[in-house]
Amino acid sequence: MDGVLYRGSIVMPQARETLDRLRRAGWQIFFATNNSTATRDDYVRRLASLGLGGDLEHVVTSAYATAHYLERLLPKPKDVLVIGADGLREEIRAVGIEVRDAASLPGAHPPGDAAVDGVSPGAMRRYLTSLTLPPPADTVVIGLDLHFTYAKLAEAQRAILAGARFVCSNRDRAYPVEGRLLPGAGSIVAAVEIATGQQALCIGKPEPFLFEEALRRAGWTRGAGEPAIVVGDSTDYDIVAAHRVGATGVLILTGLTEEASLHDAKGEAVPDHVIRSLEELFAIPELAAV
Repeated sequence: MDGVLYRGSIVMPQARETLDRLRRAGWQIFFATNNSTATRDDYVRRLASLGLGGDLEHVVTSAYATAHYLERLLPKPKDVLVIGADGLREEIRAVGIEVRDAASLPGAHPPGDAAVDGVSPGAMRRYLTSLTLPPPADTVVIGLDLHFTYAKLAEAQRAILAGARFVCSNRDRAYPVEGRLLPGAGSIVAAVEIATGQQALCIGKPEPFLFEEALRRAGWTRGAGEPAIVVGDSTDYDIVAAHRVGATGVLILTGLTEEASLHDAKGEAVPDHVIRSLEELFAIPELAAV
């Protein structure tokens, strides 16, 4: 969705017309995103407000996929620390797993001298080391957190070093918004990995879980002859994940990837087709008759 159908609140040119044309031709359209900040219900409302259509059955997010991954673990997590947004917390709670409230995180409410940069360099350290700490969480889940702090990094580090499972919704380095890029969840995941010396298990793209769920819902079988097409704006995430599930990978140059960097793509990251706008989608062989 991000960088393909819209950037922030701006709908991309021909997005509505492209979806209408595909629907009239009988294609199933699934909306997949690595962004874990919102629930699927939130995305259905957002898609409706942008005039793009879609329903709950056809929306798959990294937050939803992460929740269902945790649900299948044995033993099942009982106390999850989320470094991320409430959308991720809500999806995990929806499968019956307890998640800590953001406000309960140790260090969430530092005093003035620790909260303000440049007042007292040692104040935050003294504050963090003076806290009465709860038992560490048994699972740490990292997603996009627009309010990421040193205290959150410290608590994630403490739990993981104590033996907590370490999972991330995705590793996106950035995401496109109106007029620029902003850091993605991958930048936060990298900080926690450096702090702990451990690597997170990634649920979102480029891993295949999101697209596998969409294709399962579509009733699609690999190798059965019917095409499945992924349209994404990243070679490293979307195109790799598309190829891992046996789908055609179409790269659109309206988001993360610029044409000049295409020569850097190797192996699974090489797109099957490259388009510069959504209206060019119908020039690829799989959609030429639509």
